[in-house]
Amino acid sequence: MGGQGLRRRLIIFGAPGSGKGTQAELLRERYDLDHIAPGDMLRQHRAAGTELGHLASDYMAAGKLVPDELIVNMIRHRLEENGELRGFVLDGFPRTVAQARALQELLEKMDAPVDLVAVLEVPEEELVTRLSRRATEERREDDTPEIIKERLRVYREQTEPVLEYLGNLVPTVRVDGCASVEEVNRTLVQAIG
Repeated sequence: MGGQGLRRRLIIFGAPGSGKGTQAELLRERYDLDHIAPGDMLRQHRAAGTELGHLASDYMAAGKLVPDELIVNMIRHRLEENGELRGFVLDGFPRTVAQARALQELLEKMDAPVDLVAVLEVPEEELVTRLSRRATEERREDDTPEIIKERLRVYREQTEPVLEYLGNLVPTVRVDGCASVEEVNRTLVQAIG
């Protein structure tokens, strides 16, 4: 495949419904990366009935962010498990400036700086349409109309400042998330180099 052998460390940003998971999975395949998606990990914990799943459940059901400490510890464990064998693509993390700081500190200790932050930009009306469709198709209980609005509000208020913080530290590329999946992926691959 195109980029095996290099350990790339990427972060994919975007509001809920922007296509982060799809693009992260394509990049995982292309570059043999560990795809780390806290939202998926939390849903798995919740389905398995773990302690973390129970703690996260109330936050997720309300469209709120799970507390930083829980998420950071979960990510720390996954990155340490990953070790130096593979690079990674973080999908939906960090979501707060505190999480971004904790990530930077962790990666500095691991001597594994992030290579690129990719931001998928999609207008809010399109996000609502996509999330509503996904709720129907995947029966995702965190995609009801009220929760969708709350998730987008939380993203604007708490996650967009993360881009400012990381933008001063890591190369960042902004991509039109309304383009086709293939076009978005092509743009990302070019940016990654």
